[in-house]
Amino acid sequence: MKKWLRHRHPMIYIDRVTDHEPGVFLKSLLSVSGNLDAIAGHFPERAIFPGSHLMQAFAQSGIILYQLSTRPIEDDELTLIGSVTSRFTLPVVPGDQVLFDVRANRIVGNAFFFSARATVGDRRVAAFKGTLTRTRVEALGPQLW
Repeated sequence: MKKWLRHRHPMIYIDRVTDHEPGVFLKSLLSVSGNLDAIAGHFPERAIFPGSHLMQAFAQSGIILYQLSTRPIEDDELTLIGSVTSRFTLPVVPGDQVLFDVRANRIVGNAFFFSARATVGDRRVAAFKGTLTRTRVEALGPQLW
């Protein structure tokens, strides 16, 4: 995954890509463990994987599909999320294995429009639509930290 994602631990959520067709779809897996940092304080009496982290896994799957559909990002580029619309239908808990079925909707210039269904077994747990864009690191301005 390092080849396709600039993220590092603890921000990598995708465990495996199971299938893909460039420009069409990508299927990926996220295995939710009770040991994940995101679980530690999120409702200790009833551990639930945060929706914001599901959204990050969706974005990471999209980043991989975007690059497979166009070209890998250069060393001086980043892929940024532009927008996300999400709908969460069921909670995700430790022990769940989430399958993301990501679809490429269209590519316009440096913008990638994509969507996904997230399922656990045969149950839909979330749906997403989003956009990604490539940008040069220098275009972000000086680093503030």
